[in-house]
Order: sequence, then C-alpha cells, then structure tokens
Amino acid sequence: DRNDNFNFRRLEIVKKLIALAVMAVTMVSAAFALDFEVGGRVFLGTDLAKDASFQNMGAQISDIGLDSNLSYGFGAYANFALLAGLGVQAEANLTKGSLSLNNVKDAESFPTLVLDVPAMLWWNLKIWRLGVGLGAGPNFSFDLSNGDLPDQAVELAKNNAFRVGLSAGADAKFYVTKHVGIVGSGRFVMDFGKKEVPVVVSGYDTGMSYPTVQIARRSLYGGLGVEWKLF
Repeated sequence: DRNDNFNFRRLEIVKKLIALAVMAVTMVSAAFALDFEVGGRVFLGTDLAKDASFQNMGAQISDIGLDSNLSYGFGAYANFALLAGLGVQAEANLTKGSLSLNNVKDAESFPTLVLDVPAMLWWNLKIWRLGVGLGAGPNFSFDLSNGDLPDQAVELAKNNAFRVGLSAGADAKFYVTKHVGIVGSGRFVMDFGKKEVPVVVSGYDTGMSYPTVQIARRSLYGGLGVEWKLF
C-alpha cells in the first residue's frame, strides 16, 4: 500500500509538471508573433556634413568636400520580427552621388558609388492595414567607385574604401492587400573615420600626431518602395 501511495503521488507530480509545461508553451506561443517581410525602394538623399566628409581622412588634397547635389539610389531589405513586433531589419542600399575636389585643376566633381549595409534592431507596430517601424544599429559602408577619380584622389579612395558607422530609420506602411504594402521610409546614416591630430605644444608643431576618430559622413535619405509580407 505504501508503494502504491508513493507511485500515485509521483504520478500526480508528473501530471502537474506536464500541465505547467503545456501552459508555459501556450503562453510563450501566444506572445510570439512571427513576421517576415522583404521589400525594395528608391530614395533621394543629401550629405549633412558636405565640407567635412572627406577632410583629414589621410588624403593629400586640401579643400575637399561633397557637392550639394542630391544623391539617389535603390535598396532592398528583409525584416524579421519574432517577439511583440521586435526583430531585425537588414538592408543593402546602393547610393550614387558625386565628390567635389575644389582645388584640382580642370576638375569639378567625380561620381561616387557607395554601398551601405545596415543591420538594425527593429520594432514593428501594425494596426489594421497600417504599419510603423523604427530601428537603429551598425552600418557598414563600402566605396565602390573605380577608375573615375583623378590621380590626386587615389589616396583618398583607399582611405575611404570601408567604414563602420551607425544607421537609424523609420518606415510607414500601408498594406494594399494582405501581403503587399506601400512603404515610405527615412534613413539617417553616420560613418566614422580615422583622423590624425597633430601634437602642438605652446603653439609649436612637434611634427607628431595621434590617431582618433571623427564623424566622416552624416547623410539623410527619404525613399518610397513596395513590401511583400511572406507571413
């Protein structure tokens, strides 16, 4: 009898543990809302720090800056949201612009091609057919310009071929159907670059310098695109 009572209590404990496990899985499953979207867009933008963008970056040219023309390009993205709309948005944005080298003889500007690859922590909110997204994270910038810059700017191109920075963005969406949406977006991109600061003592340049980091680019973009919601 004692063994039967022990086995009965042990069976009851196992049943309770199984019930608790089922409840936990049910609660977690209810909290998780899986979303996966892909999309593409075109955009226009401008550099907010035109004259500072390419100064002190190791180039042998002074008076360097981006011209004031708008940059333009296109991009693609994938958004994966798992818990309460919180997830990750990865993008690839190709931007066409131009670089002004004001002190280069017979040369006013040269085309540039930059690939930005941001990976942002992203929060999605959806109400009916409307959606809002906000996010921020690291950005990886690649200069794809080739052969278009003059000899004086070769060093400049080498020093700016790859940069790490930050990206932040916001999206507003309207779903035309259950799976297709129109997306308006805004992006802010900030790149960091190396900078050599001369060591000056009592107004005398020692000829030595120390490395530091500066903001090399601050760009603002606005875009319009289409999104496909897989699930």
